[in-house]
Amino acid sequence: MDNYLSAIEISDTKVRLVVGFVKDDKVNLIHVAERSIHGLVSKGEIVDFQTLSSIVASMKEFKDETSKEKFVINEVTLVLPSLGLSVFQSSKTSNVVSPYATIATIDIENVLSLVQKEAIPGGSEIIDIIPDSFVLEKGRSFINPPINERSNNITIKAKIHTLPERIVSMYRRLLDSAHIRVRRICVSSYAMAELARYNNEIPKSYVLCDLGAEVTNITLVGNSTIFETVSFLCGAADLINKVANKFAIEYEDAFEIVRKYGLDERPLTYKPTIAKSNINGVEVHQDPESLNSIIKEFLRDEYFNKFDAAYETLMKGYPDNIRNLPIVFTGGLSKMIGFESLAKEKFESNASIHYLEPTCIGARDTSFSAVIGALYASSKYKGSLSDTRIKNSQQLQRVNEKGGA
Repeated sequence: MDNYLSAIEISDTKVRLVVGFVKDDKVNLIHVAERSIHGLVSKGEIVDFQTLSSIVASMKEFKDETSKEKFVINEVTLVLPSLGLSVFQSSKTSNVVSPYATIATIDIENVLSLVQKEAIPGGSEIIDIIPDSFVLEKGRSFINPPINERSNNITIKAKIHTLPERIVSMYRRLLDSAHIRVRRICVSSYAMAELARYNNEIPKSYVLCDLGAEVTNITLVGNSTIFETVSFLCGAADLINKVANKFAIEYEDAFEIVRKYGLDERPLTYKPTIAKSNINGVEVHQDPESLNSIIKEFLRDEYFNKFDAAYETLMKGYPDNIRNLPIVFTGGLSKMIGFESLAKEKFESNASIHYLEPTCIGARDTSFSAVIGALYASSKYKGSLSDTRIKNSQQLQRVNEKGGA
């Protein structure tokens, strides 16, 4: 029971919940749940708190199909949107408590507490502290907490992740209202970088492009560590809305058309009807060529213009070798038929192009990248902020046949 981890992501369109464990650097899932929440969250802002809270609460209990046991989820790692993320570098030193100069857990907590006291811009909240290294006397450096090593002092070099305090508070209240404890908070960009860390086909340094429904995040990742994220408000939902408006059809119908056909520029001997609508009393038939025109107009004249502006902001001050790093795509828009050919054309100067997807059974779609990455992030003790918050807590609880715990 103690080895199971739970993670939840509340995006603009879906709630995704996974439960599993990490063994030999692989995620093994015992439960995956996904619920549509279209219209309940917009650009990271919760629009309908009560309805969303009810949906999250309804996902707490599940049945393991293998063991046939019922479980209740008590606590989770909460994945928050990267919109508004700031990353700061910090270095703090603390004297070791033990008179024998032996590093213990309390020394890790003490040096972390110094980082927690760093001054950050008003209106922001520290959500996690990600150690780059722990340094002891004589310059000895460690990636993981150097428990039982000998030294009179310990220095932590770490990155501080902050988000707008209002956003953090809103999502915390949502989980509280669903009676689920938040064990750890991490941003989606960091969680995705953790997933990519265990994919041998993805380089260690790259530009992560998360093409979401309403928000696109572009993150600079160096040696599997995120350095900076720039976001802009545009994504797949904007394309679907444009198709819905042009074709005069419902959003759900436009979503299915984009999902099924995408951008298909193969020469056709006939033009099949992919949508029908009534415009000013006249029945209008739409074909793939009409859809292609809308998609190309949206991507080339609108979406990529905003993308380029965000990319320039992210790369400001960096040399060309950073600007031309490999590109790693994730998010629903990157899965659209025809996107890959456009990406090759658009990013031909970049070293290579990759697509991030989980490989674990039950959640292999790119939309699960962040929540699976969150399981990786939570699976090892690394001296992060969450390690000092909750101890000896039970993430899952069995439910007996009579419905009790």
